Amino acid sequence: MEEKKEEKKRDQRKVTSIALRINWIRVWDLVGNYLAMDIGICLVIVGILLYGLDVQMTGTFSLDYSRSLVHSGPLRDWVYQVCDAEGALLYRWEAGPWLVWFRNGGVFVLIIQFLNVISLIINGTSQMRRQLKPLDEIALKAQELKELVEDENKYHNLEDAIANLKGDVIESGIHMNDRELRGIEQALNDLLDRIRKTYKQQDQFVSDASHELRTPIAVIQGYVNMLDRWGKEDETVLAESIEAIQHEADHMQKLVEQLLFLARGDANRQNLDMKVQQLGEILQEIYEESRMIDENHSYVLEKRQEVTLWGDYDMLKQSIRILVDNAVKYTPEGGEIILRVGCTPEGRPYYEIQDGGIGMSQQDAERAFDRFYRADTVRSSKSGGTGLGLSIAKWITDKHGGSYRILSALELGTRFHVEFPAYTGVEKA
Repeated sequence: MEEKKEEKKRDQRKVTSIALRINWIRVWDLVGNYLAMDIGICLVIVGILLYGLDVQMTGTFSLDYSRSLVHSGPLRDWVYQVCDAEGALLYRWEAGPWLVWFRNGGVFVLIIQFLNVISLIINGTSQMRRQLKPLDEIALKAQELKELVEDENKYHNLEDAIANLKGDVIESGIHMNDRELRGIEQALNDLLDRIRKTYKQQDQFVSDASHELRTPIAVIQGYVNMLDRWGKEDETVLAESIEAIQHEADHMQKLVEQLLFLARGDANRQNLDMKVQQLGEILQEIYEESRMIDENHSYVLEKRQEVTLWGDYDMLKQSIRILVDNAVKYTPEGGEIILRVGCTPEGRPYYEIQDGGIGMSQQDAERAFDRFYRADTVRSSKSGGTGLGLSIAKWITDKHGGSYRILSALELGTRFHVEFPAYTGVEKA
């Protein structure tokens, strides 16, 4: 560790030395540029002045004229005179005031240039270090990569650990105890954890699906065998077998459709047609349909206010229908089922499905949305269903950003409260 610190200090000193040398090169370049610029400007100004004076005073400019500055006192008293080739005086011009102006302007320009050079000398090195910092960081990263590449044992050990993955390693993760490989270890362990969870989910899903399909298949096989033995002559056996086979086939079809729905959902292939929806209208349709097809229960619709939300009409209706059907299964004949829609004080749309059925325990309420889960009180019941309906309803609600709350008590009934994000009037992608 100490060696790395010393090496880092040496690298910093090296960068400072490089920045200092580059800055001095910049300083001398600046001085040279100022010198060339000043000389050039002076020559141009003097040339224009001399040419202009000759043309103004003599009407022409000639290189044969002799020129001189007569100075017998202060700069302001200097005189510029021009004579022809024979030495005859052509004109005199009081150059003193102009020379004073030229001198003062030149001094002002030189002071500015001098201050600029001093500023570059003082601040230029630090500025150059900041400009070189990205290159310095690239060099440091390159050095780190070089050191990492040179240490082949680390990679060999990591490769061996990955190549020899076993069940216990997948459970516990890869641990090389190397700080430089900590990021790679964490990424690999996160990947292993996701693979493990996905594998367990798939394994549980296949196991539950196989178990659920085994029962209707066994029933169908039993009735087919009974038909083969006695159904050809006995019409009672024939009618009973056909009815049972048809019932189990319908159950299997419903189960397979629900499995496909969840499989598409897990693979993100279930598309939603999101639009502005009126939740009260959806509850109204389900209320009217339920009253028409079910005369054994009393339905009540409570609309507390008009509720707007962003969602898929068919999906929302399917999820509400699942909860209503669930209430019908576990509510005795003549019982009341309440459909309620409203908005929370925070502006979040919600609906509730409340029944007066057999209710459920706290444990059953916590696992109500697990796939293939059915409470012990209804597991052997003919109306027990597939155990996938509530899972589908929850998947739909989750896709709409909603949440569930279950209030239930045994022999008193159950209330499902489903709440959605507030609609802001901005359509989401």
